Amino acid sequence: MTLLQVENLSVGYKTKKGILHAVNDISFTLEQGRSLGFVGESGCGKTTIGMTLMGLLPENAVITQGAIHFNGSNLLHFKDEQWRNFRGKGISMVFQAAMNALNPVIRVDEQIMEAIEVHSPDIPKTEIYKQVKNLFNMVQISEDRLRDYPHQYSGGMKQRAIIAMALACNPKLIIADEPTTALDVIVQDQILQEIKKIKKALNTSVIFISHDIAVVADVCEDICVMYGGQIVEKGKREEVFKSPRHPYTKTLLASYLSLDSDKNIKVLEIQKPPDLITLTGGCRFADSCKHKSKNCENHTPGWVDLSPTHQAFCFEDILNKDNND
Repeated sequence: MTLLQVENLSVGYKTKKGILHAVNDISFTLEQGRSLGFVGESGCGKTTIGMTLMGLLPENAVITQGAIHFNGSNLLHFKDEQWRNFRGKGISMVFQAAMNALNPVIRVDEQIMEAIEVHSPDIPKTEIYKQVKNLFNMVQISEDRLRDYPHQYSGGMKQRAIIAMALACNPKLIIADEPTTALDVIVQDQILQEIKKIKKALNTSVIFISHDIAVVADVCEDICVMYGGQIVEKGKREEVFKSPRHPYTKTLLASYLSLDSDKNIKVLEIQKPPDLITLTGGCRFADSCKHKSKNCENHTPGWVDLSPTHQAFCFEDILNKDNND
């Protein structure tokens, strides 16, 4: 069953130089219980998608087109009160930088209890406290740390507490935006395993946002690769990572060094990042693509079906040329 369907979404930010087109005409779907990863370099629009889905865009943001259908409702038609009732129960978010996401002067258990009380004011506090205990057990934080302040937690514990807070109201979808940033590799792996375990146990859908290819490959079943505010390739994990077709996806994967590979790492060479304010015609990756043609510079590419579940936003002759390299 389709839980989330995003259609032709475009989001920009008002700047002194004009509108910066952070997300341009993107479409994707997410099935109930599945995990979708957005991967790409910083500034490609990943976090903007997450903040749009949560209705938390800054004041200078403008949604110029599109629709976001979630469980039968178009989120872009929501008023402020509807958003307040929806956040946490419909979609919740694990924000970047857990160090800054918790209030330093309020005990951790109280912060999580507050999220439940807002959405379920009729539940007795004793019952809510039991729920918080269960959440801590789920993310493997000892109950005797419930009454601690955030500064008494390690980085990994803070991240687990944020995940517990995101789960507090049993959301249908969790957005995890770089949830392992600034954590060492051992704690990072523990957090990823917790997210996978929770997703399976609760049949919760997950959108995972990261620039780390290995993390997205480990957690997600479906992948969207982004560049310059656009999705350039999407498909199942095995299709995108084992049989990449878009020149940017291939370049991105070639820059990643795997411990079980003897390949030589390649530097990700982006000759000229696209100007997202003064957009011109043509492919946004053209200046960095070794297979570009005049067609790429002057015309916008389209979606090419590579399989029933695998697509690339490119010209078919370029895809075939790059595939024969």
